[in-house]
Amino acid sequence: MACKWIVGAGTFLDVAHDAWQRACPDLRVEKVTIGQNTIYEFDLGALDALSPTGGTAFVAFDERFGNFKRQELMLALMERGFALEPFISPRALLAGGVQAGPNAFIGDGAIVGWGSHIGPNSVLLPGAQVGNNVDIQSACWLEAGTHVGDGACIGAHCTLRSGALVAPKVRIGTSCELAWPQRYGHDVAEKTYFDPRYDQPIYTYGA
Repeated sequence: MACKWIVGAGTFLDVAHDAWQRACPDLRVEKVTIGQNTIYEFDLGALDALSPTGGTAFVAFDERFGNFKRQELMLALMERGFALEPFISPRALLAGGVQAGPNAFIGDGAIVGWGSHIGPNSVLLPGAQVGNNVDIQSACWLEAGTHVGDGACIGAHCTLRSGALVAPKVRIGTSCELAWPQRYGHDVAEKTYFDPRYDQPIYTYGA
């Protein structure tokens, strides 16, 4: 029997492993934990025992480091020839015409409207809501209690925390973090951080 290897670390590894097991009870699903050293480099030795001829993989790593570590691990598996299918929960609500890229995750109770695109390696945790014709680009992270309005665009490597509401047709630039629980009614420049520890957004220039 072909195997589904859930590869990663931390709590999201447990979440993704459980989600795949419940969604695909007839599939052999195995968890593969990848360690990191003191400077957060991955130890990929655990991958040496896996073969792309024996199954497919899914990368499960959280939003730390701007979602780049999850992307790094995904690319390492792709270089080894592993197929990385998206996970779409049977308890998610998807309208017609929705596209989900490789290694995307759409959790229980997530709602995705008509014609929307969920980019490769992006994560919609249970309860996230995405409207119609929305573009969620690659390596994003949307927590429960987030809402993205019709026609909006979320740039690559963005993180939306619980309570973030993006208005219709608003464009969020790449590598932003929307952590204030509020409505974002205007476009947001790339590398802007709404950190709840501060009462003004943080702008990053020239980086």
